[in-house]
Parts: sequence; C-alpha cells; structure tokens
Amino acid sequence: MLNDIEIKNYIKNHSLISENYDEGCLTPNGYDLRVGEISDENINRNQLFFISSLEKLNLPDNVVASLYIKSKYSRRGIFSSFGFVDAGFKGNLTMAFYNFGDNIALENGCKFVQIVFYEINMPEKNYEKRSGHYHNSNGINLE
Repeated sequence: MLNDIEIKNYIKNHSLISENYDEGCLTPNGYDLRVGEISDENINRNQLFFISSLEKLNLPDNVVASLYIKSKYSRRGIFSSFGFVDAGFKGNLTMAFYNFGDNIALENGCKFVQIVFYEINMPEKNYEKRSGHYHNSNGINLE
C-alpha cells in the first residue's frame, strides 16, 4: 500500500492522478476522490445514483487501486460495491451508489470516496491491453 510520501512521488512523475489533483485530498494511506459529475444532486431514499470522479486517473502498469466510500456517507446509509481499479487504467471513474438512508444533497467537488493504491508486479497485459472497455473515460459512463 502506498503512503502519502509515495503517492506524492508518483504524482510528481505524472502518475496515479493526471488531472485535478489536490494535495488537500491526500490521506496518510490514500487520496479522497471528489465528485465530478453526478446523475442527480438531490438523492432520495431508496435511489440508485452515479457519480464520476473529478480526478482523472493515470495508473502505471505496476499499480492497482481499491475504493472505499467515505464513512461520513456510509453512516448516512449510502452503500456501494467496488472492485479493483486495474493497472494501466486511465480516465474518470464512474461509480454506482444506493441510498438506504434519508434524502441528501451532494455537490460537485465534495470528497466522497477514498482510493488506496498498491504496487504490484508488472502484469503480462495492463487494463488497456486486457479489456480496456472504460479506458480514457470522461464523466459518467454507463455503457
């Protein structure tokens, strides 16, 4: 798992996050992704909604990432299921959430999900070469 110093070193080399990086979102062992686009700013109880990350990722071939919803929102009843972000992924992330709690309002730019980065051995094929379906995504992508 990369710590804040290692994350900053990757950022200096234009890796991990290529657009909209904000050092104020750095955590000791990750980074807080912010809301870029949102399918509906007023989220009702029992509603599915989608957001894209404000940040564009640029993962090198030796780094994968995992996502965790900020506890502030999970305590309000918002849940999601995440997989890994594959080595070599580039673009905005589209994430799906479900609100089991009370109605809430979300704003663009609010910290919503923590991303944690892990170094791995080089894969035979990175995300773009293996599947690449969402490679270079912009905004919310529901394809």
